[in-house]
Amino acid sequence: MVDDKRINRSIQTDWDVHMKPSGILLFLLSVCFLLLAGAMLFPREGIRISEDLQLRFFSPADLFSAKPATYADINKILKQQEYLNDTVLTAIAGGDYAEIDTVRANPDSLVASITRIEFPRNDSAVLDPFFRTLRNLPASGQLIRILHYGDSQIEDDRITSLLRNRLQSKFGGSGAGLVPASQLYPYGFSMKQDNSENWYRYAGFGKIDTAIRHRRYGALASYCSFQPYGLSAASDTTEAWIKFSISPYSYKNTKHFSQCRVFYGHNQEPFLSELYIDNKLQDADLFPTANRLKVIHWRFDSPSEELMLKFKGQSSPEIYGIALDGPRGIAVDNIPLRGCSGLFFTLFDEQLMTDMYKELNVRLFILQFGGNFVPSGLSNYTGYETWFSNQIRRIKKLCPGAVILVIGVADMSVKEKNRYITNPNVEKVRDALKSAAFKSGAAFWDMYKAMGGENSMPSWVFANPPLASGDFVHFNSRGAKTIAQMFYNAFILEYHRFEKHAQ
Repeated sequence: MVDDKRINRSIQTDWDVHMKPSGILLFLLSVCFLLLAGAMLFPREGIRISEDLQLRFFSPADLFSAKPATYADINKILKQQEYLNDTVLTAIAGGDYAEIDTVRANPDSLVASITRIEFPRNDSAVLDPFFRTLRNLPASGQLIRILHYGDSQIEDDRITSLLRNRLQSKFGGSGAGLVPASQLYPYGFSMKQDNSENWYRYAGFGKIDTAIRHRRYGALASYCSFQPYGLSAASDTTEAWIKFSISPYSYKNTKHFSQCRVFYGHNQEPFLSELYIDNKLQDADLFPTANRLKVIHWRFDSPSEELMLKFKGQSSPEIYGIALDGPRGIAVDNIPLRGCSGLFFTLFDEQLMTDMYKELNVRLFILQFGGNFVPSGLSNYTGYETWFSNQIRRIKKLCPGAVILVIGVADMSVKEKNRYITNPNVEKVRDALKSAAFKSGAAFWDMYKAMGGENSMPSWVFANPPLASGDFVHFNSRGAKTIAQMFYNAFILEYHRFEKHAQ
């Protein structure tokens, strides 16, 4: 029989030996040696396991000179925005600080907090044609449009909605503007939209349907139909509907509109269109075949809570957009194109785009792209600069007299070990967009700089309350309003400077 007491005594003796301070120190030194050896031998760039997974190990420099993560300080930038109202901006434009509450805010600090719009050859007259139209808007009584094109950063009317509200409050106008017949994503901030299920959407960017033999996509870079492309006239009549209703979250100006226009064309057969306001039939008409852009136009005597459009026919027209506007003032259209880099204007049917821009009376294009090009990892972005410059030149050809303003990319973060840093391509893409704008005679606003520059996105994400989402790429709704207000401040400051010199 084995002596249990002898075994226990042996285990206890071994335990006592290894638990001595010298044994513990030797163990810790061994672990440190192994970690240091691993840090020296492990590849500095890491080991890529898959497209989305990469193993990294700390370096000796990280071990002996570790620096805490430092992010841009945006507190001062955000605080200054509270004092920038129209009166203060007018005073700044005129160099008269008498209207500024110098006890609460330092005038020089306020001026420095505004990221100014930049111009080719420092010629601020680039925006003068649009500003001149704004100044004469009350007398002219016309309805003018701003088209805000962008990528997923402006989805659900983010950024555009506040800009629209500010401009309409100052210069007049109402309504949500131009929208597609069928929304790709369930938006609902500015206007609730419901559709029958038999709508088909065809986009002219991203993954394009190669079966389509034309390039007629219109101002929204997509068109919709209630029958699939390539289907000849059906034997039975097809019916489809679109319903618009007021969103409880929208701004007051957006909730009211007194006219509706449907932009359509290229229908093989006649179709019937009906207008219902608050569930009551207001108008019905049969529209003949068409091989070019046509417009159905309704006007209302009073605002409505709900508007529904019905379409019936054996063949569907191509519907390029539906505009919900007031009779005069400014309409500002939100055109989000997820995954797009803005390189589509040169690809579309010129005649259709020219006709639609003219019907819409577009006076200003705001182009906010580049975010989808940042992850490309190119060695240089001269190609993108050239391509984007060609888009601006094409817009000028399609819509002569319109002004173009490019908004640069936002800060975008990548994770490096235990901290987030600015993607090294952000400034390269920003510079490419700026150069393209200046070469083509367009203005430029540096959103990256306005945010706080390098490593500013984490500050927006970790703000209390947060101003950006956890992907370290997109603003949330609160952050979108903040950046929109920053842009509006810069824009309206230039308008007040124009007013002062135009007197």
